[in-house]
Amino acid sequence: MVAGAQEIVLLPGLDGTGELFERLAGHLGAEFTVRIVRYPNDPSLGYAGYAELVRNVIGTREVYLLGESFSGPVAIRVASQLGRQIRGLLLAATFLKAPWPGWLLRRASRVDPETTPPKIRDTILMGPYGDPELRQKVNEIVRNLSRPVRAARLRAVAEVDVRDDFAKLSCPILALHGRDDWLVSKTAMQKAICRKGGARMIVFPAAHMLLQTGAADAAAEIIAFAKSSALRESHYED
Repeated sequence: MVAGAQEIVLLPGLDGTGELFERLAGHLGAEFTVRIVRYPNDPSLGYAGYAELVRNVIGTREVYLLGESFSGPVAIRVASQLGRQIRGLLLAATFLKAPWPGWLLRRASRVDPETTPPKIRDTILMGPYGDPELRQKVNEIVRNLSRPVRAARLRAVAEVDVRDDFAKLSCPILALHGRDDWLVSKTAMQKAICRKGGARMIVFPAAHMLLQTGAADAAAEIIAFAKSSALRESHYED
């Protein structure tokens, strides 16, 4: 962490551990104070509960906020609730409403994730961009993730819809998405960004886990976004 640096808060994907931010945080650490939120293993929490948790973490500080995958709707809700405290919103490989039919997500919530062959799972998450270290990390996380918590999060995804919250946001917004992400299609986010106006989207040569397989490139875009946002903010204040 850099003393006096602006702060970025990272919200994790479905696993909720924050452990998969290690590479990204390493690249961001020279420019930001990086705070990684780790969700409790509590199946009673829904999106409202996660948003409250994140608001409590942020307190009264002004921060950049990044929501990855599952946490995109959390980040959007928090940004709509905290207003000017959010200096910029980053949405990585995520969605505004359920990216798959609700019935399919609810059915998936009842499946043991360890029954999916690792090669298939890794292809879905990383495509050809993964590496042995990352695959091993994902294996550990899947093995240790509470099944009731995973099921509850998938059911929450099936019901979520933050399009109205997103439409009302006034903070700078940057969406990051993988060109080869078929777990969460980039099309819906592209359309939302176009309708929003004043927001940008960058598409990377990556699958779903773009922040892990392309951490250096993603961090460079995040840093550039923050510097650009700060410059515009300074211009308006003058």
